[in-house]
This record gives sequence, structure tokens and C-alpha cells, in this order.
Amino acid sequence: MKLQLYPEDILLEYAEKAFANGCDAAVVKQSPYLKHLPRAIEFSQDFAERWQTLVKSTVKRFVADTFRLRSFIFEIEGYTKRFNCADEQFWNSCDFSFSQRGAERLYELLMREFIEEEPMFLVATPDDGLMLSICTSNFGRYSFPWLCRNRASWLTQALFVAWQQVAIDRVPWQYLLENPAEVALPLREYLIERCADLVVACSAHLRRINPAIGAQPVDLINDLREDGVPLKVAFYTQNFDATVAAVRKFVAAAEKAFANWAGAGSIGLDDEKFIRGALQQYRFAEEVREFEQLVGDYLEGRGMEEAIYESIIQNQNSDRSST
Repeated sequence: MKLQLYPEDILLEYAEKAFANGCDAAVVKQSPYLKHLPRAIEFSQDFAERWQTLVKSTVKRFVADTFRLRSFIFEIEGYTKRFNCADEQFWNSCDFSFSQRGAERLYELLMREFIEEEPMFLVATPDDGLMLSICTSNFGRYSFPWLCRNRASWLTQALFVAWQQVAIDRVPWQYLLENPAEVALPLREYLIERCADLVVACSAHLRRINPAIGAQPVDLINDLREDGVPLKVAFYTQNFDATVAAVRKFVAAAEKAFANWAGAGSIGLDDEKFIRGALQQYRFAEEVREFEQLVGDYLEGRGMEEAIYESIIQNQNSDRSST
């Protein structure tokens, strides 16, 4: 019996399942016959339309699930207005660009059992990278310098800001704060929100390791914001002094970026008011003061521990002397 295999159809089935459940759980009906497929795929003329239809609808649904009805600010004829993903103007601000390179990379994932090399993830557009990140549940492959260099849209960048895990000494999107002029207006307000979330997570971490409280340190903090994606922050490679230094460096970069967006870097006639309003809404300055207060509390508690330890040693030495 002869069995006809159509790599494009198999890839589209794999893509649908990978979008729904991730690549690891995506099993196609033709799995036993994958070894007979070519190691590299060649696309027909009608594949592009089928691919674009599938990927665009999937990514738009992912955007809606990520940001729900959260509104973003846009510059419209010099004035600042708000739109969310239920508004046509929101989508008009960003046109996703998916190429056949993304399909090739996904085919390499489908055939990874039979291909020795890793998929060439960086041979793709930023939106292809977004699609591949959704499929693999791994948003850490693409750096912000790479995204900006390849002209990723503000919405693609916002999705990476939302989903990338953060190590306190390696905040991936700190690059945007250090290059504030490159940041599009809709992304600026969201970064303010995310910066405040990060400082909140750092404060929670200090409470957990404060010797005066006696709690055990934890490696990961989840900031459970009800209306957004929880921010995951890793601290396990950092001691207290290194953590504080990293947070203060991050805060300095954030404050410099915020000052730029509310001043010389403003885009429209009134967007600086929205930036200042976001700073008040997400209480960035207040969260930084709370963090610094906790730093002081920690140092005071650590100083008391050291004083008690020193006193015990002195008493032991005194007892030995008297005997």
C-alpha cells in the first residue's frame, strides 16, 4: 500500500496543535511516517496564504489573551488617545509580518528527531520569533537588541516584555529603558507598569530574606497582577548586596527613561501628561521608596544579628579567661 505524505499539510496540522498545546505536546497523525519526509521543506505557491491566515489569527488571539482589555496610548494627529485590542485603531497601529522563514523553523522543530542541528531560530523576522516563542513557550531566545535591530513592532516588543522571565541582574527589557528614544509611545506606559511590578517583586523578596523576620529566601517571585501576565523574577544567583545594586541600577535606568518620555522625548502634544499619570497610577516612586525602606530594615536586622553574634563570642572568650 502506498501512502502519500504532504509536508505542508502535516506542518499546518503541527502548527495548529503547537499553538494550542505547545510543541512538546503537538503530535500529528502522520508521526510514524515523519522519517520519510524531506529534511528541508519546499513550499507551494498557495502555502503562504494558508500560513498567514493560520498564524495571524492565532497571534491576534494570543494578544487578546495577554492584554485583555488593557488600553494603550497612541499618538493620533498630534494628540494622545487610548485604544485596546477591541478597537480597530489598536490593530491599525501594528501589522504583523510573518514569513516562510518562521514556517521553516517550525518544520525544523517538527523534524528535530531526524535533524542533528538545532533550528536556526535567529533566521526569522521578529514576528516569526514571536510565533515560535508562543509554540515553544520560550520567550528567552530573542534579545531586545536583536528585536530592535530587526525593527520589531511595539506590540511584538510588548509581548516579549510581558512573557520573558526576568533575572534581577539581567532584565531583558532594561535595554529599552537605556535607549528610551527607540521606544514607541504605546510601549512606554506599559513599561512603567512593568517597572513598578518589578520593584514590588524585589520588595517582596527582601521581606522574605529579612533576618528580623526569619523567613527563608525564595528563588522566584510571582507578582500576581489580576489584569495582566504575572511577572516572574529570579533572585537565586544574587546575594543581598548584589541584589540591591542590581535593583538600584535598574531604577536609575527607569527614572532616566521616564524623565525623557515626559520631557525632551515626548512625541505628541500631550503624551507627557499620560506618562506622568502612569507614574502616579502604578506608584513607581512610592514602590522605590518602599524598597529602600526595606533595604534599611534588612541592614538593621543584619546589624543586630552581627552584634548579637559578636556579643556571644566575647562572652565565650570571657568565660574561658575566667577559668
